[in-house]
Amino acid sequence: MKLSCRTYLVLFVLFASANCVLAQKPLTQNNGDCSGAVFIKDSVYVCDQTVRGFGNILEIKENPADQKEWFEREHNTTWYTFRSPVKTSITLEIIPKNIDDDIDFLVFEGAIPGICDKVQQKAVTPLRTNISRNDKANGSICGLRKDAPEDFVRSGVGSSFSRALDAEEGQLLYLVVDYQDRPLDGYTIRFHYDPPPPPPIPEATTRTQELRIKVTDAKTGKPLDANIAIEGMVFDSIVEAKGKSQYVLKMEPYRNLKFGCIRPGYLFYNSKVKGTSGDVVEVEVKLTPIVAGEHVVLDDIRFVGNDTKVMRSSEAPMLLLLRFMQANPKVKVEIQGHVNGPTYKNTKEFIELSTGRAKTVFEFLLVNDVEPSRISFVGLGNSQMLYPEPKNKEQSEANRRVEIRILSN
Repeated sequence: MKLSCRTYLVLFVLFASANCVLAQKPLTQNNGDCSGAVFIKDSVYVCDQTVRGFGNILEIKENPADQKEWFEREHNTTWYTFRSPVKTSITLEIIPKNIDDDIDFLVFEGAIPGICDKVQQKAVTPLRTNISRNDKANGSICGLRKDAPEDFVRSGVGSSFSRALDAEEGQLLYLVVDYQDRPLDGYTIRFHYDPPPPPPIPEATTRTQELRIKVTDAKTGKPLDANIAIEGMVFDSIVEAKGKSQYVLKMEPYRNLKFGCIRPGYLFYNSKVKGTSGDVVEVEVKLTPIVAGEHVVLDDIRFVGNDTKVMRSSEAPMLLLLRFMQANPKVKVEIQGHVNGPTYKNTKEFIELSTGRAKTVFEFLLVNDVEPSRISFVGLGNSQMLYPEPKNKEQSEANRRVEIRILSN
């Protein structure tokens, strides 16, 4: 599993904001295609890292540069789908984080059988298009606006906004966001409705737990401000928080949690906490200063048996490692691959398999712009199994792991 380029996954981003927020679900190469469109259920959607490339299929291509309705071709594309909450007029803004990013977009009617195939065949036409150059005077924002006169804005100098879209309640729409050049940063999509949907009906009150997190220096015990990410508090989402040494959060009882923590100058931290029924769950995160020779086990980087493919559940710890490398730009590491091979000698096949697993993580970092001089990899086969005689599936999976050894800081 790899990141960012056309054949690489774009995972969720740790520590994206200064407050506790729900992070976007991880984007993958599939989200660069119509068939992998991301469903947006809220009026604000934040994309912190974009899909690079056009996915698995180049669905939009070979169009004349002067055509109003279509991109000339896809470049760096992400597909979204959303529904109109009421009968309304929809406006929106796509707000890039870097004003040098030139973002274009198309909007399609979604309730068409075989819509994705028909887009590729040009058997449907976009409802709205904007391919104008980015206008840095307005922060390079583009979108739909009520006072915009045109449904389609062609390539070149033109309005950054196309006309608002009238929609029926529940109408399904597709939004295609495309960068002409390699993305420099992400963007925020904000939807507006006139008239707006009615306020939601409050849900019944349920009992909550208080999650108290304390971050300290493992050697001195002093509080440390650090960024954290918690998986398991909210279904299928990552809760993130930034810049404090203590956090107090609310959640439902019996939540099994996974923690990741980053602070420059310290080893990254990852751990698990089993769900309980108590009123308070207390977690102390102890961070260890970076020292050459230290080892860190990435507990949740798991591999398919007899393969170098990473399981989907391993996306979070791989990104945690990436964020550690980004937060500590002088650190050099060795990625060590391990396999599960109880009762067997450390054969050539085991060495090759463990080397391939370490290389998978190496390439993940490499494609995300970590300098190759800072990373190396080695396969150790089954010579250092955590469980020489595994008793269950979990112990066998734990033997198929990756460790990080700090070479220098």
